[in-house]
Amino acid sequence: MMPEAAKSFHLPAKLLLPPFFLSALAFWFCSGCSSPEYSADVVYPFRPDLIVDEAPKQNQERLHGPGQMDKSIARLGELGGKTLDPKLLPAILREELDQALGKYFGTPGAPRVGQSGQKEIASLVKAMNLEGAALREGSLLYRRNCLHCHGLSGDGRGTTGPWVNPHPRDFRQGKFKFISSSPTGNKNKPRREDLLRSLRQGIEGTSMPSFNLLGEKAMEEVTSYVLHLSLRGEIEFEAIRGLLKNKNKVSELFEIIPDAEPEKETLDEFVKHYLADLLRAYQKADQKALEPAPYPKYSDEEFAESIRRGYHLFSSAASDAFGCVSCHQDFGRQPLYQYDEWGTLVRPSNLTMSVYRGGRRPIDLYWRIKRGIPPSKMPAVTAPADEEGKKIWDMVNFIEALPFPGMLPEEIRMRVYSRAVRGIAVNSKNK
Repeated sequence: MMPEAAKSFHLPAKLLLPPFFLSALAFWFCSGCSSPEYSADVVYPFRPDLIVDEAPKQNQERLHGPGQMDKSIARLGELGGKTLDPKLLPAILREELDQALGKYFGTPGAPRVGQSGQKEIASLVKAMNLEGAALREGSLLYRRNCLHCHGLSGDGRGTTGPWVNPHPRDFRQGKFKFISSSPTGNKNKPRREDLLRSLRQGIEGTSMPSFNLLGEKAMEEVTSYVLHLSLRGEIEFEAIRGLLKNKNKVSELFEIIPDAEPEKETLDEFVKHYLADLLRAYQKADQKALEPAPYPKYSDEEFAESIRRGYHLFSSAASDAFGCVSCHQDFGRQPLYQYDEWGTLVRPSNLTMSVYRGGRRPIDLYWRIKRGIPPSKMPAVTAPADEEGKKIWDMVNFIEALPFPGMLPEEIRMRVYSRAVRGIAVNSKNK
């Protein structure tokens, strides 16, 4: 239905307008013409793209071109990686898995987590705000604001997704980079607050903007829906990978959930028990943030010494250092592209640029150093318990000072920036 304002709007017949203006005009005319809700026949597609079972270990000199993500992943086997093709799954297993996923997760228009009558799952779903109303509202908000990058199923392959770098997050492995939860077994799950933080702040240096203007309630609902997509996607991912690697034996899938006691070894039972296992992992992760060690009180000279120690921890290959420069070569100024667990190329941050994707607060940097970035090649640091907190804060102090030559002690500044740096106001205490 055309807005009233458009009915009296006429363009001269011979007026030529640029395509982008015509697109914007068409959007204005059609705004409100279509329903904001999904049609009842819209369903989540069965995963068609390759599963990255093992990413290549070798580094690359450059990124693949825009729009080449799937072609690049298809070539991972040539570089020492391993991929699995979901299309090789027998049709009967594809159908059985698709039915189970539909049973426990619904559709984009009617999303859910779990089934009625499942007491433990229902309790966990309620505690994590994954009940029907939150998911339905979250689904609509996701469609309006997120789908064009992150895709209908959360695969990171929306219409704009393959054309931006870094690629939008693929939620379907249940893996997130910027987390503040305490390590729990073999599952690195984020706190709900970690996802909310990315929505509030955006991710600096990427195409992910801040959605803070949506308001807190809306961001909570989007977070619930992203968790829904992540749960569904991870279960599908592990089911397909396990079946393809174990000659389509459904019984082998239950090895990844050893505490499960299924009534029958079916895909429906696997989805149900793995869902409960994942919900428990998310709830455990959400209980408490990783507490940083108290920040020391420094005098000016002590702060300079802390930066010097941080430089040693970053740059040295000694046994008492962290050796970050092995990936952040020349402090990140030299590109060293590496494959992450999604099979996409990422570049360790150029830390002289003062761009921090996981957040720029001191506690954000502390979490990145302490926890690492699990799906990438950035490991968590290891240090004796009585030294760990002090060393991490030394690293934080160095990283925060690194982009600002005037904050660095003179000998460190010369090593990082050489004598080409000019116009620096030098604090005499740092000489």
